[in-house]
Amino acid sequence: MSDRMEFETVCPHNHNQTIAFDRDEFEAALKSETLVFHCNTCDTDWPPSSEEIAKLRKHFAKNSS
Repeated sequence: MSDRMEFETVCPHNHNQTIAFDRDEFEAALKSETLVFHCNTCDTDWPPSSEEIAKLRKHFAKNSS
């Protein structure tokens, strides 16, 4: 069973996006400061907000218990 999480977010141009990470991908990208979200609709990249990062961490922590 995969620990991959799908996360709904909105890009800076108001397009709904689904982002998917597993815990290792998320932590590696966060540590290397390469964590960015991408909008396939308008081809925009943007960094996640601190609230989005906290939400992802909370989900992964809950699933590892």
